[in-house]
Amino acid sequence: MAALELSSTRHGDRTVVAVKGELDIISRTQFTAHLDRVIREHGHKIILDLSALSFIDTSALSTVVSYWKRLSSTEGGMLALAGAQYTSARVLWITGLAQRLPMYDDVEAALAAT
Repeated sequence: MAALELSSTRHGDRTVVAVKGELDIISRTQFTAHLDRVIREHGHKIILDLSALSFIDTSALSTVVSYWKRLSSTEGGMLALAGAQYTSARVLWITGLAQRLPMYDDVEAALAAT
């Protein structure tokens, strides 16, 4: 099992949260604590960099959707995904969320579009 590593970098009014390793029911608490801190300290515009994600389960995907809904309903808020790969995040495609969530090929594309 790959431990979850999270880091954040600011890009103007947006924060890129890099997710490395496995995002699952066990690491979900660490993930939500990190996102809550980013929101509290930097605002409501977040890009999740999933390029180093090795696995995501449905419980963690539910958490991502919850934050997407929460941030999207906040004035000026947004949550976008960048760099998600089918091999590690196929649950996005299986559930149809890959067509609903704002997704970009990489962080640069997400920053340019948001």
